[in-house]
Amino acid sequence: MLEVKSNPNSNFFSLVGNVHMDMGLEYLDYRRCWEEYPKNFTVSSFPIHLDIEASSRCNLKCVFCDKLPLLKKDQFGDIDYKLFCKIIHEGQENGLKSIKLSYRGEPLLNREIIKMVDYAKNKGVLDIYFNTNGMLLNKSVSSDLINAGLNRISISIDGTDKNNFEKIRVGANFDTILRNMEDLIELKNQRHSITPKIRIQTVNFLDLDLDMYSKIWGKYADEIAVIDYKDESVREKGLICNNWACPQLWQRMTIEWDGRILQCNNNDTRTLIKYNAWDSSIKEIWNGTEVSDARTMHKKGLSHMVFDCDGCPWRTAQVKKVLSGIDN
Repeated sequence: MLEVKSNPNSNFFSLVGNVHMDMGLEYLDYRRCWEEYPKNFTVSSFPIHLDIEASSRCNLKCVFCDKLPLLKKDQFGDIDYKLFCKIIHEGQENGLKSIKLSYRGEPLLNREIIKMVDYAKNKGVLDIYFNTNGMLLNKSVSSDLINAGLNRISISIDGTDKNNFEKIRVGANFDTILRNMEDLIELKNQRHSITPKIRIQTVNFLDLDLDMYSKIWGKYADEIAVIDYKDESVREKGLICNNWACPQLWQRMTIEWDGRILQCNNNDTRTLIKYNAWDSSIKEIWNGTEVSDARTMHKKGLSHMVFDCDGCPWRTAQVKKVLSGIDN
């Protein structure tokens, strides 16, 4: 009988560096939990991490985007600051360690993003970060983010060629992003601040020379990484892998800008969870029947029998790696 395994970072590959270095003992313990809980199927009383969507809006139209093309007009917006504070308050009472202020959109479009970082830091959240396309990361914003206590930032840059980059990330300007990164680094150096740690990452769907990618961007970042590409427009159902379990069920939950709570950041069918953070307890949902039953099925190697998981593009990409022997 095959042993069911859960790889906590199976969709992510670090080429150079590590943004989690030199962040203190308490931070290291949180990262230990992040790694070990999925492997051991340990369920904490509250999620280690919450993906909190600052905004579902975006200022670019990337040709490979796996989220925004699926949204209808009424699904675009920014999280209400009062809702954000409510979420962080519940997290503070229950040992929340980490938040990411991005899910589908560009978080810097939310005008209260600095206040959000500052509030979460003052409430004791250890790790505060977000993904950005870098276009709005001007010198003033970078200065405010450093002051607010942002721990790390992931900047998405695909490839090394300006023309190809701007064809893929429609609306982006390669030179603007480069200047913004240089300004952020200069400000950090001036203030002798190690944070926010900078990760530069690319989606793994191009024919990239990864050594060259690391060499070119390494001088701007604490870490260079590659993330698996997944096609959200295709749901490949019925793919069975009885020795795989999704790590996210033991790590995190996602809250969209309007308060809708999802059991992971890939639940695009949105049928498993029918609750909203405005009037529901995240802790109760995390420990509730729906999520607990999903964990049980995954632990048994039956993830394909969970409706929301069967056909999940993220699951499909990871399961195919396991079945091919790439990721065991």
